[in-house]
Amino acid sequence: MVHLATIPITGTGINPARSLGAAVIYNEDKAWHDQWIFWVGPMIGAAIAAAYHQVVLRAGAVKALGSSRSLP
Repeated sequence: MVHLATIPITGTGINPARSLGAAVIYNEDKAWHDQWIFWVGPMIGAAIAAAYHQVVLRAGAVKALGSSRSLP
């Protein structure tokens, strides 16, 4: 959906490899100016997802395991 909405407007790549390839071929300042967001954004998202998994999902699993072990 993001591609359908934004490619005609901004030429967005979403995929970092696709964005990098286009920037290398196009090789102008305009292509490199916003390249960082295609790499930093997914890394920040992955870090947030990992933290969420460690704090929220694992805590729920430990709590569920602990309560089931106390049953006879």
